[in-house]
Amino acid sequence: MRFRLHKTRSAVGAAGIVGLLFFALAETAWAGGDAFAGQWQQLTSTAGRCDTCYIGIVRHGEVLTVTSNNGWQAVVNVETFEDLQLAAGKGKWNPTVSPPYGGKSFGVQFVRRGGQLQMFMVVPQDDGAPLSIRATFQNQRFPSDKHQLPTTELHRI
Repeated sequence: MRFRLHKTRSAVGAAGIVGLLFFALAETAWAGGDAFAGQWQQLTSTAGRCDTCYIGIVRHGEVLTVTSNNGWQAVVNVETFEDLQLAAGKGKWNPTVSPPYGGKSFGVQFVRRGGQLQMFMVVPQDDGAPLSIRATFQNQRFPSDKHQLPTTELHRI
């Protein structure tokens, strides 16, 4: 099958405009992940208090990886919903974590509100019923180096 391509000045101009719009929109979506990137310290959680719990979020193009120091990891995509900054995806608890979480997959969503990050995680229980966890995180800034990791070890994906 052969295709003929007729190039006209208006077609080339229109293609150029469409290409520029595409890259402008892609850059906007790409930049949205920066609102989530960084180190976050847990402030509250329905799973129990943990003053030493942290998550690290790293942008990889249009996806973000989320790694916790208490045994779970996730990959999320940045989404926009009206004026909210959202990221949603899936993750997994390490098998070495005690029940009811150990080895389980889960769905997770993050919402950025000001300087805080709210997380909603749903982990299926053995009977299939959903176990939901809500947590709030504060952006962690370190005086000497804003990119320095906390003293607790973060698990890598």
